[in-house]
Amino acid sequence: LQKMEPVMGDIDQLEIDPLDMFCSSVDTLRGTQIDQRIPPGSGWSDRPTKSSGVGRTQNENFREEVKLLCRHGVPPSLRCATWIINVVAAVNPSMSKPECDEYGTFQKVRVLDHGWDLVVRSLFPDKTDLERAEILDFGLGEEQLMNVLVRDQGEGSIPDSGLKSLIMVLHAARDSLGIEFCPLLLDITCLLLSYMTVSLFFAFLCSRFCLISRHSPL
Repeated sequence: LQKMEPVMGDIDQLEIDPLDMFCSSVDTLRGTQIDQRIPPGSGWSDRPTKSSGVGRTQNENFREEVKLLCRHGVPPSLRCATWIINVVAAVNPSMSKPECDEYGTFQKVRVLDHGWDLVVRSLFPDKTDLERAEILDFGLGEEQLMNVLVRDQGEGSIPDSGLKSLIMVLHAARDSLGIEFCPLLLDITCLLLSYMTVSLFFAFLCSRFCLISRHSPL
């Protein structure tokens, strides 16, 4: 009988720690299904991990590589991991590639989920606190607020589960980060929650807030 050689893909699969794999995008705002396919020949890794990164090639200029890939479009399934990795890399230019990529992995998500739970408990100690909370507009105005919530989402108004997530992260932005005036925040939040969980969005927002604060005049 002819001896069969092991399939390299199977060996690679066995060597991969599931916690090191990048988390897929998830629509927290509307709960719709996101296409998880990676287009062939796109340059994006079809099985991205902390070791492989989001791109197919590995070199010292990984930041430039990812920038180039992003300019050609990020596959929907990788937008969550790619966005959080890039904002962390921008805030921490001295961090290595594996350290930045860790923020897109399931292992880091578990840590961020725990941190987010602590934030929610401090903001809404009682369940009724969240039920009474209203959506903050950060200076957007009532008319534009309704446009964002009802007309700008493409498929009608945001469902109750999405509104609940929106309320939580907006109150966290105000009460935990001190953001008071930012008319574009609602649009940005809706966009990001269409591809990531609330815990990852808050981590994204914290990193972005640190970057903006660092370059803003006192």
